Amino acid sequence: MTISRKIIRLCFGILGLLSGQSCTPKKATSLPNPLTASVLIDSSFTTQLLNEQVLVCTKLSENDLARKDLKTWITENKDSVGQKKEAILVGPYRQYPDAWFYTQVVNTDRLSRQLVVDEGNRLRCDDFEVFTVKDGVVKSWGSINRLTPFSGYPIPFLTFAIPFNIEPKDTLNLLIHSQRYYRKHEVNLGIWSYQTYLGEHIYHFLNKLFQIILFSICILMMFILGGIFRFKTMTYLAWYLISLLLIHLNSWGFIDALLTFKGIGLSANNASTFTVFLSCVCIHPYLMEWMKTVPKNEKVFKGISYFLILINLFGSCCYLIPASVFPQVDAYFFLPQFMLISSLLTIIWLFYCSFLALIKSKIYYMLLGFSMAYLPYFLQQLNGILAKPSNILIQVHHPSFILAAIGLGTISIFLLRAQLVTRRKSEENLTQLRDILENIRKNEVEAIGRNLHDNVGNMLASVLGYLNLKNQNPEVAKNLLHESINEVRFLSHTLVKQDNQPILDKLEMLVSRFNDFSPIKLYFNDYSFGKLNRIQALRQQNLYMIIQEALTNVVKHSKATKAHIQVFDQDGQLQVTIEDDGIGMGSVGVQEGIGLKNMYKRAELSAFKVTLDSNASGTNIIIEVHEN
Repeated sequence: MTISRKIIRLCFGILGLLSGQSCTPKKATSLPNPLTASVLIDSSFTTQLLNEQVLVCTKLSENDLARKDLKTWITENKDSVGQKKEAILVGPYRQYPDAWFYTQVVNTDRLSRQLVVDEGNRLRCDDFEVFTVKDGVVKSWGSINRLTPFSGYPIPFLTFAIPFNIEPKDTLNLLIHSQRYYRKHEVNLGIWSYQTYLGEHIYHFLNKLFQIILFSICILMMFILGGIFRFKTMTYLAWYLISLLLIHLNSWGFIDALLTFKGIGLSANNASTFTVFLSCVCIHPYLMEWMKTVPKNEKVFKGISYFLILINLFGSCCYLIPASVFPQVDAYFFLPQFMLISSLLTIIWLFYCSFLALIKSKIYYMLLGFSMAYLPYFLQQLNGILAKPSNILIQVHHPSFILAAIGLGTISIFLLRAQLVTRRKSEENLTQLRDILENIRKNEVEAIGRNLHDNVGNMLASVLGYLNLKNQNPEVAKNLLHESINEVRFLSHTLVKQDNQPILDKLEMLVSRFNDFSPIKLYFNDYSFGKLNRIQALRQQNLYMIIQEALTNVVKHSKATKAHIQVFDQDGQLQVTIEDDGIGMGSVGVQEGIGLKNMYKRAELSAFKVTLDSNASGTNIIIEVHEN
């Protein structure tokens, strides 16, 4: 056999395991023969499934158990239901709320035996009772329901299991009574020797506890890491894992006894459907936060996400309405089927988002993690929907808790790694940005110092020189003092900051201050309806400094009579224009100055595009600003 054939067979085998179906042909289902509906107990007996070894009757009552012709009566009134090795599907709970399962237990051993009858799935059965009948004498060995406290279980494993005794060389009519109050009625019956049952289920019980503890530690670590790194995605994933934990705690019976609500539709019998709805709601905040970095159509993505949230939230809220109204609402909306469809839609949406992230952003770990966690459940449920009920027994199997933990844990590890890498790059970029801003600040401080020394200092020295002359000219000294005062006022205004104010308010105040001392009349108009205030705070500050530097050049060098500062919204792109009617910048050395260099540096840091157009009739500066 070639390697390629081996790989193909391996892939088919894995697919068969994931879909929950055997790769071998199934034998035709046959109902048990009344003459052979019995279980033989000998010295080597350990366990046996009863699903194909019982007669099923939905018309029997406890009053009929003492009938002398019990076996004959059950044989004549048995029901044809879906009996397979894996389970017995009785039918919808409204049609079949009660079911009785009959078989004979024959002890061929010379010793008395203690046996255990159990319902192995605990998913579609709400009440469980065991009776034995011999010579018209009925004996009840106990009953369990979902509200039975842990201390009331005959065998402390939170399983529907009841022990009974059979004497040597004795034959008992064994009757198992099950009841269902919601969804489908289904049982998986088995009979065990007492010691075998204890040994087997101690392992299963401890395994469940281990999985719960492991999952709880995983949730706690996600909350801690999400808090330490302020990582919302990790925190939302932790909340989603809590909803998954509730599903499994409910399906394993750990919280059934606590679900004793009065006055609302939610109960221990239907909590499994409620928790699935709740889980389908909790996944979306995590998914929406994580998908922020993936290129997509935002409106379509948010629309589908909010739609799925609403339908699952609606399903959850249906269980919180008054108990008197809940049966009508449940029957009208078919809530269990609604839950199955909505959960499959949610899983399809998860996989779609995972493929989108893989294609658009080369992120592979989401598809890997979700496939590991949900592909077995998805294939099994899809197979159950598409197959004909007469050909396959539709069962509810929750996905492996360990697989879900490993899959979602894989996602959390990669998320944390990506967050740490992103944070390190952000810190490096922030350090670089601080260095650039510090250089800009030093250049601006140096420019202010030079202005104070060269302009204000020289003018004040000139005033002092005029005052020392014998033939003084007061007007010259007065004019120099006025120029010195205006220069000081100008420099002081450029140092004033209002960091907590929106940029449009700051620009209005900036123009107003310039108009207080400048011979040039400045006008400011906003035609963007305030959209400039929406950009990020650091970009607002950089834009403000760019405009301030541009106005400084206009006032000091343009010899203009007026200038207009305007903000426009051009098809989603904001533009800030500064236009004057001066002499332009060609005849002065402004273009090589520190001010313009700092303007371009700030524009580069904030992803602005600055266009400068200057000629003899004036200067026009256009600053293009993207909102995001």
